[in-house]
Amino acid sequence: MTSKLRRSVGILIFDDVEVLDFAGPFEVFSRTRTVAGADSRRTDDSAPFEVFTVARTRDVVRAIGGLNVLPAYAWADAPQIDILVAPGGFGTRALLDDDATMQWVRKAAAGASQVTSVCTGALLLAKAGLLAGRRATTHWAGLDLLAIDRSDDQGAA
Repeated sequence: MTSKLRRSVGILIFDDVEVLDFAGPFEVFSRTRTVAGADSRRTDDSAPFEVFTVARTRDVVRAIGGLNVLPAYAWADAPQIDILVAPGGFGTRALLDDDATMQWVRKAAAGASQVTSVCTGALLLAKAGLLAGRRATTHWAGLDLLAIDRSDDQGAA
């Protein structure tokens, strides 16, 4: 669980998630320290973040390229998320029409102090209605979908 001094970072993962889109933020948040120097990285004493993956269930998620990932939490048992990260990948397209996913993203975002996305993860945030009045972009191949998803929230891509 997260200590009171650490902010929790929940990274959503799903089938066909882009590996770099979730692993990159995981690496950055998990290796950040408030004390300089290599020695500070040997413990979590000065780590400002508690980072974890979360998926619909705790079943193995198959990322793009065939990497199998075991989520730390399922939606139902995840701790409070202070910072929600929505990564991209081809799997985002299937989730756009998945009501349960959209409901979970809205609920997790409502409890978070910050919500961010990587690449086509912006499609999920747009579909969930979280980009209203905000500027957003994504991978060039997903720009048309971002514009469609944002048409309901009156935003422009």
